Order: sequence, then C-alpha cells, then structure tokens
Amino acid sequence: MAEKNEDRRIQRTRKLLQDALLALILEKKYEDLTVQDVIDRANVGRSTFYAHFQDKEALLLSEFETFQTMFEHHLLSQPATNTSPWSLSLVMFQHAQANPQLYQALAGKQGGSPALEYLQKYLSTLLRTHLKQQFSQKHHARVPPDILAYFLVSSFMSLLTWWLDNNLPFSAEQMNDMFCQLTQPGVEQVMLS
Repeated sequence: MAEKNEDRRIQRTRKLLQDALLALILEKKYEDLTVQDVIDRANVGRSTFYAHFQDKEALLLSEFETFQTMFEHHLLSQPATNTSPWSLSLVMFQHAQANPQLYQALAGKQGGSPALEYLQKYLSTLLRTHLKQQFSQKHHARVPPDILAYFLVSSFMSLLTWWLDNNLPFSAEQMNDMFCQLTQPGVEQVMLS
C-alpha cells in the first residue's frame, strides 16, 4: 500500500512539473525558460525537480511519452479503412485540433528545437514504416521510402506549426486537404514511377 501511495505521489509530482513546463512554454519560448521558472510555477523544491528529471530537456521529453501514448491511442481508435499517408496526416491534424495547447507547446514556434526534433523523428519513423509496407519488393521507386517519409513529415510539420501559431484558423479537415493538394501529386508521381 505504501508503494502505491509513493507511485501516486511520484506521478502527481511529475504531472505538476510537466503541466508547469507546458504552461510556461505557451507564455514564453522554451529556450528562455529555466529550471527555476518551472519549479517556481510548480511550487516544488529544486531537489524535488532533480529527483525526477535531469534537466528541462528531460522534462520536455517526458511530456512526449504522454503525447505518444495519447496519439497512439487516438490512432488505434480510428477505422483502418484508408492506409494512405494523408489518412495519417488527417488523424494528426484532428488530434492537434482536439489538444491545441499540448500541440502549441510541443510543435508551435514556442516549443523550441528539442520538441520539434523529437516530433519529427517520431512521425518520420511512423510514416516510414507505413510507406515501406506500400512499396512492394519488386517496386523500386526513384525516391526511397526514408526520403519520402522525411519530405512528407517536414512538409506536414511546417503546416502544423503555421496552423498552431495562427490559432487554428482552419479545421483539421481543411488543413489536411491543403496538405494533400501540396504534396499528393508529387508523391503519387514517385510511387507510380
């Protein structure tokens, strides 16, 4: 019983620190934040912070564990009727629309390079796996799946960041339609060649 209470305290403290970081990122850039800012906002001691996280980047990356779990749960809850890269982008835009503050902190201009790099890497891995399934062993495209995945994710991330930084002026479906218009013709040309 004591171990369960300790686990809950650890979880609460970690959540408190993560929430403080996300709130601060929305107020000012990640790069401008200090550990002191986070512990002041969370109202915990410095030793408590360091008992849970090595530095502010470790705290930020811990938020991605939460994000990844949420996103994968959301992705698995979607019908598996369409396996195109644009069905994945639609799911991502919809998830961002449902969780705007989380995405603004992680993928908006305030989030900084560690957040964007992690998100780019995560999405590239997800899409690369998907694209490799699309290419048969006999089919050799002029552009390898790794490069195609990187291109699509980079384009997607640029649009996602713009959308978040402009307070979501279009619906997720409209953003995905624009993403498709910008990327689909070239990608289909590569996949058909």
